[in-house]
Amino acid sequence: MNSILFWGIVPPILLLFYTWRLDRIEREPAGLVIKVFLLGAIMTILAVLLESLAALGLSYLDLDESSNLYLLIDNFLAVALIEEFCKRMPVKRSIWKSPEFNYRFDAIVYCLASALGFAATENIVYMISYGTGIALTRLIPVHSICAIYMGHYLGIAKMAEKAGDQKTYKRFRRLSLVIPTLIHGFWDFSLTSEDTIFYLAALGMIIVLTIISFNSLHKHSKEDVPV
Repeated sequence: MNSILFWGIVPPILLLFYTWRLDRIEREPAGLVIKVFLLGAIMTILAVLLESLAALGLSYLDLDESSNLYLLIDNFLAVALIEEFCKRMPVKRSIWKSPEFNYRFDAIVYCLASALGFAATENIVYMISYGTGIALTRLIPVHSICAIYMGHYLGIAKMAEKAGDQKTYKRFRRLSLVIPTLIHGFWDFSLTSEDTIFYLAALGMIIVLTIISFNSLHKHSKEDVPV
């Protein structure tokens, strides 16, 4: 159990601490970041409930579960969309109007906190079910990549809202959910389709997006602006 807790929780916390330290202008209160991390962890319960309902709805479509159509609907809508929505919820519900959310980079910090709390819970559940041997595969940073993109778009949305630009606000609020869902959905679809071409394409996508995302962390922290 100790090794499960270590591999499940320590890597997400280290990444969150690293991101928090990058916030050089005005670091977010540690207590608030921890709160969002814990809320992200709790959101896994809502995600499981919603995914169960989605799976029930899919069963009424009478589709072949091995067909690409079924896998597309399942992975993009019944899993990725639900999980990204749940990970975004703590930021939108608990942080959005907080006076501490006063810089664009803050959105990335809080989105990563929520996503990493979610990922830590998932890590523990997977390792309890399949053993600690799965720990290395859980280090693939899909949740983190999605969170960085989500935070990027939410930061712009926050600035637009403050400026009274509702059109831009709504556009980037939608993108904060759509882009992470597409990334997450394609990764899950590629794994479940068991097609080597899809898997290699998804692996290449994750490698490229990991480089882009973590370069973006440094770029956004250096070019941070008030919202």
